[in-house]
Amino acid sequence: MHGALIRYRVMAFIVGTALICLTIVIIFQAFGDHVKLAEEIVAPIHGYLYLIYLVAAADLARRAHWKLGRILMVVAAGFVPTLAFIVEHRVYQQMQAEFAAEAQAEAETEAQAGAGPGPAVSSGAGSEPAAGSATVDDGAAG
Repeated sequence: MHGALIRYRVMAFIVGTALICLTIVIIFQAFGDHVKLAEEIVAPIHGYLYLIYLVAAADLARRAHWKLGRILMVVAAGFVPTLAFIVEHRVYQQMQAEFAAEAQAEAETEAQAGAGPGPAVSSGAGSEPAAGSATVDDGAAG
C-alpha cells in the first residue's frame, strides 16, 4: 500500500502544478493576452494527467478501503486550483496515522500470541520445568 500512496502523492503534485499552470494561462487569455496555443497545449496535458491521477487515487482508495467523503475530496482536488496540495497533505497524514495504528495492532497481536499457547511457564511452587529447559536457580542454593 505504500507504493500506491507514493504514486498518489506524485500524481497529486503533478496535477496540482499543471492545474496552476492552466489557471495562469486562462487568466492571461482573459485579460487580452490571446495565447491560444498555450491553452491548447496546457489544457489537454492537464486533462490526461488528471485521468492518471484518478487511476492512482482509485488504486489507493481500493487498497485502503476509503470512505466516500475522502474519495470525493480527492476527485475535487484535481480541478480546484491549489486544493490538490492541501488534500494530498491531509491524505498523507491520515494514511501515516492508519499505518501506525496497524503496526501497533500487529505488535499487540504478536505480543498476545507470544503469551498464549506455547511452552508452559512455571509459576514456581512444586512445578517441574518443561523438558529441555534450564532452571534459573542453578547455584542459588548455596
